[in-house]
Amino acid sequence: MRLSLINANWVGADAIGQCISQQVRYSLRRGDLVQVYTPHPPHQVPADLANVARVVTPQDLIGRRDAHFAQSDLYVYHYPSRHPLMESMLTLERGAVIFYYHNVTPPALWNSDFERETLERSVASVSLLAAYADLIVTDSEFNADQLVRDHGIDRHRIRVLPLAVQLDRFAPGPKDPALLKKFDLYGKRVIEFVGRMAGNKRIDVLIEALSVVRQQVPNAVLLLVGDDGSNPALIETVARAKARAQELGVESAVIFTGVVDDQAPYYRLADVYATASLHEGFGVPLIEAMASGVPIVASNATAHPWTLGEAGLLAEPGNATDLARQIVRVLTDDTLHGELVQRGLERAREFSLEAYEAGWEQIVAEATAWLPDQLFPRMRAISTRLPQQVETQAEVSNLQWLSKTADIMDRGYVVRSNLPLIGPLIAWVRRNLTSHLREPYLDPALERQVAFNREVVQTLQRVLARSSEEAAALEPNVAARLADLETQLEELQQQVAALRRTLSDSQRKE
Repeated sequence: MRLSLINANWVGADAIGQCISQQVRYSLRRGDLVQVYTPHPPHQVPADLANVARVVTPQDLIGRRDAHFAQSDLYVYHYPSRHPLMESMLTLERGAVIFYYHNVTPPALWNSDFERETLERSVASVSLLAAYADLIVTDSEFNADQLVRDHGIDRHRIRVLPLAVQLDRFAPGPKDPALLKKFDLYGKRVIEFVGRMAGNKRIDVLIEALSVVRQQVPNAVLLLVGDDGSNPALIETVARAKARAQELGVESAVIFTGVVDDQAPYYRLADVYATASLHEGFGVPLIEAMASGVPIVASNATAHPWTLGEAGLLAEPGNATDLARQIVRVLTDDTLHGELVQRGLERAREFSLEAYEAGWEQIVAEATAWLPDQLFPRMRAISTRLPQQVETQAEVSNLQWLSKTADIMDRGYVVRSNLPLIGPLIAWVRRNLTSHLREPYLDPALERQVAFNREVVQTLQRVLARSSEEAAALEPNVAARLADLETQLEELQQQVAALRRTLSDSQRKE
């Protein structure tokens, strides 16, 4: 079988990157021909896997410039957001298609203007893209419920497959003396969080909880492991968190490690793993912490309760006092600590690589079952691929996004300089040096572009309204015709099956 995996990147250390690596290893062992397509070179991916990566543009895939992609039997589109390569999914005319939904951070929880519009468009595009798939795969029951509730997707088309953790890497063990020395953790009780320092993770709530915990456990510190500066949104979140720590007088007890090459020894530093995140589609660090023998306290939000099962303590979302209360229970009650460790180790075994591969094998078999057996490929346009109401809903959402972003002027911008004493003078010079270019030339040109953008959006809205009216008028006839075609298709399949049985009987008699 030819398999194409598509994603925005392939980073070996993150959850989706690990998922892709597991799918590649599984396919290579089966003898499949597999390629991974991304816009960027793979990062931190083992060398024996990286050679199946192909760096491509959307035009490469849409134009079928890559022979493997053009001839694939199965296409797996991973969806952390609507990245450019997703557009090729709308042009496929062969093979089976899996839409692998890893959830999208709600824009309201991002807590930054950076990439907010991308998140809004990604949320709005889910129903459209899912309509082009034969199966939708997602990581948790929480995600499946969200797809049904928020995006109107038929639950029968969704398969839940929890992500896997390498249990041979994440296991209980001694604390690394070098790391204890590096972060001055000797004699400290370590509360740990692992992940990106994004707005939805609510690092500020963890810091507020730390200040409460230290009233009863004075030697408690907060170790924050993960990306804290790769984009402006993370930088903003960390700056606010550090300011809050300073306000509460706990800045010396809050440690940011940044990105680390190997997270496994960091989990073993922890006395308790804590997360205040308000949105998780699954929560791989929870499994890694449990597998490492670390008890967990998590916010009672989104996928956390499903992922933990009975293996951790839950706190009221956004409530630092309740989070601190549960953390103190773990740090001061040895019996509870031990019980949570044992429950966590048992729960983590349910997310093994073997369990993932068994589930993935069933999904691949189901998605591709029609390829060798039917007279011609399943007609996705008839069954699930282009339901008019889903297409129209997604187009409306995209137009709403375009309308919001049509005004490209930064109207709130003010020339400033933060330099002491001479800052106002520098700002005055900047304003006067640039005004002769900005006011007569740049501003009018940008305003003309804004007017053009708005006219394009209005034109598209009128076109969509007319097409929706025409589709509504045709819908009864189309529905009847589709039903008739489906009946004919079923009759043809029955005839083919009968012919095969006849042929098989005659062969046995011979």
